Amino acid sequence: MTLPPAGFQSFEHDTPSVYLGDPLWRVRMFRMASYLAGRARTDATRLGLHASLAQADQLVRAINSVAANIAEGYSRDSDADRRRFYGYALGSTREAITWMDGMGLYGNTSYAEYLDLLVQIRRQLLTSMKRIKRKAPPSTTRHGPRVPG
Repeated sequence: MTLPPAGFQSFEHDTPSVYLGDPLWRVRMFRMASYLAGRARTDATRLGLHASLAQADQLVRAINSVAANIAEGYSRDSDADRRRFYGYALGSTREAITWMDGMGLYGNTSYAEYLDLLVQIRRQLLTSMKRIKRKAPPSTTRHGPRVPG
């Protein structure tokens, strides 16, 4: 199977009308996840020729969850909420990678694009979560509050 000539780069530069003026569209990991979510349902049928319908459905649900959780996390006011939703998106990203791996699609061109974008999303989520954690006051870090001393 070959990729459509447009691909992610074209999608990225042609802002869907629902996102015109929305600062969320400036978030690259959201654009990547949104692109994959838009393609996932149709591609899952073709990608899943060697997989069950249940596997293809799980893959589509995981990919859609990545985009939804990034959007919801971006919209939160508190760093703790944003980090929590980005954590959900990270879990769904890893789940999608695992489903793709389990479907045995190595060498498939679409598989390579999905995997590349999912790995980039994972990296950006980890970076964002680390930045949010660094900004957090000491009482919200893993080690608990600082004891005056």
